[in-house]
Amino acid sequence: MTQSRYTTQSRDLPLKIYMGDLTHDTILLVSDTIPINIGFIASFAKKIFGDQITMTLFKYPQTIIDAIIKDPPDILALSNYSWNSNLSEQICKIAKKIKPDIITVQGGTNFPHKETEQLKFLSNRPNTDAHIELEAELSFCNLIENVLGKSGNKIFEFPIDGCVFIPPETRGSSKPELIKGLQPNRIRDLDDIPSPYLNGILDSFFDGRLTPFLETNRGCPFRCTFCHTGNDFFQKINKFSMERIKEEISYIASRVSNPGIVNLHIADTNFGMYERDREVTEALRKAHDQFGWPMQIMATTGKNNKARVIDITSVLGSMFSVNMSVQSMDETVLKNIKRSNIKLEDYMDVNKHLRNEGRSTKGELILPLPGETKESFTKGLMSIIDGGVTDIGIYTLMMLYGTEFQDPEYINEYKIKGKFRIVPLNFGQYGGGDIVLDYEEAAVETKDMSFQEYLDLRRLALLVETLHNGRPFEEFFRYMIDNGISRSQFLLEIYNNISNAPEDIKQISDDFTSETKGELWDSESELIKHYNVSENYEKLLQGKVGGNLIYKYKSNNLVYAHKSWIKFLSLMCKNMVKSIASNKEINTISQFCNNRLNGLLDKTADTSPIFMQTNYNVVAWFKSDESNKLSDFSIDGSPMVYKFYYSQDQLKVRSDQFKRYGTDINALSKIVTRVSNIESLTRKVAVNQKDKDIFSGVDQDLFVRYSLSN
Repeated sequence: MTQSRYTTQSRDLPLKIYMGDLTHDTILLVSDTIPINIGFIASFAKKIFGDQITMTLFKYPQTIIDAIIKDPPDILALSNYSWNSNLSEQICKIAKKIKPDIITVQGGTNFPHKETEQLKFLSNRPNTDAHIELEAELSFCNLIENVLGKSGNKIFEFPIDGCVFIPPETRGSSKPELIKGLQPNRIRDLDDIPSPYLNGILDSFFDGRLTPFLETNRGCPFRCTFCHTGNDFFQKINKFSMERIKEEISYIASRVSNPGIVNLHIADTNFGMYERDREVTEALRKAHDQFGWPMQIMATTGKNNKARVIDITSVLGSMFSVNMSVQSMDETVLKNIKRSNIKLEDYMDVNKHLRNEGRSTKGELILPLPGETKESFTKGLMSIIDGGVTDIGIYTLMMLYGTEFQDPEYINEYKIKGKFRIVPLNFGQYGGGDIVLDYEEAAVETKDMSFQEYLDLRRLALLVETLHNGRPFEEFFRYMIDNGISRSQFLLEIYNNISNAPEDIKQISDDFTSETKGELWDSESELIKHYNVSENYEKLLQGKVGGNLIYKYKSNNLVYAHKSWIKFLSLMCKNMVKSIASNKEINTISQFCNNRLNGLLDKTADTSPIFMQTNYNVVAWFKSDESNKLSDFSIDGSPMVYKFYYSQDQLKVRSDQFKRYGTDINALSKIVTRVSNIESLTRKVAVNQKDKDIFSGVDQDLFVRYSLSN
């Protein structure tokens, strides 16, 4: 892009621009990543317009409100995602009251593709002058050129490439019009965008609260209907140079380790799928070894060629989990959502290889997709569980703007019914006392799955999240496998007998079901009306409603009810494996599990080591093949002594998490979404009081984390 004739027009002062990637922070910081998205846009605009503009970036709502009140900008540009769309609109409203002629613009994925829906969207956001479609760097510069060259209503007199808007003269009429410019070509050489890290524009966000965000490429070759990158616009992959990426990693590592931040988000949609990603992982490993960062890496891995993903990311070890997302295991469903999956046998081979290396894997399923039945979903879920995936995320389908799930024809074809719910913890009061709620439309019924079946599967999802993911109670599952009962069989048996569980477990299950129903509303207006009643909004403030229910109730189970779960699982094992010897064995693994979970997610817990004596070599049993039973590892003579302890790295991570998020149930829910696997939070185990950590995977020829050996 070159400077246009508009940029040569004289101005007394530079054009003042505020940009925000805002997050709700009423309960806790919901979106806690450094705003690299607006950093890219601001860096590119500054490169084009130089001293003709000033750019100031924001993350926190009150900070930008204070800045607008003190010194309002000429342009206010805010991100628009499902979790902050109405928050951004509220900030635009505040700005318009203070400076009526301010130009307000939003950009992000939460925007329809069809013009009729775009008109409706913008009509419902009267304080937003324009919206930028798809990639924003060039389009935002086109808008800036217009503002520099024109004034007043003339700014929106003609189309602006990359922008969509309702002309001011028609916005308040009975027939508002929609004007949209041509879509600019994507930037092929991403190094044309100056690095917002290396130029220092993001330095203020290394504040000890935010997690670094890294992007190495843009685009996705897949066309999944539930994802906005399934759009044709994103089919080709554009890349940042490797030299730049390495410089950014080094730059971030040298600044983020002192505030105590331990994690990293990678924005790529298919990380590890490309050969050059090997160099990225090597650079991250180098940063880890030099600065102690990152300790946890969150990324979505490639959707095919898992062998390459495994190979490329192997250098990261326990810092990184390979994501085996499948969304569904049913071929009809996959066809309906334009998705292709890795073959099941290949899927299981990949997981076996990862387990042998002591590495964890993640899988994802979406509920309810078009064509999926309760039976097909359960069958697919159980096949993944028995395939060895260590963490399975089961997500409710979000009917997002920019996807086919906002297409009326697609919705009608599969009889998809949606209900509205608050995006977890995304609410607050900002300026003038208005209550701001960001919400989403969630699919809860299709022609193939009833609402009641959806609720049944949500309960199963909570059980998977609590008992399977991160393997907190792995001792019991391994014991059942050794006795001929598969992981999925045991899980379903627990599910079918939950009515026999201790009272606190049953109460958690009942409360989860009740809140799952209660969080859903038939319309946006009903949701807004309900939470604008003071007593209902107070429940949001108290964290009683409005959180992520799966993680909230998982946290309840693990922190407050894990001892009850150990008793219940012990009873289930004894009922299914009936022998005198089994009682002694099950009591041993119950004690082992209880010690390992002691203090999990509990800030007040005593983190001192715990010791246990036993006549079973429990660790050797875990490391052995599944054909071996615990009885084969009985010890004559001196008993084994195990030490259960938190390592210095674990204590550092605990401190960081509790400091950044807090300790209430919503904070704990946030923490469990931010860790690569829950087992990294449980106590480590050393044999015979030696300080050798048998579960860290450091000496993988001798030690493999037991919870991955199944």
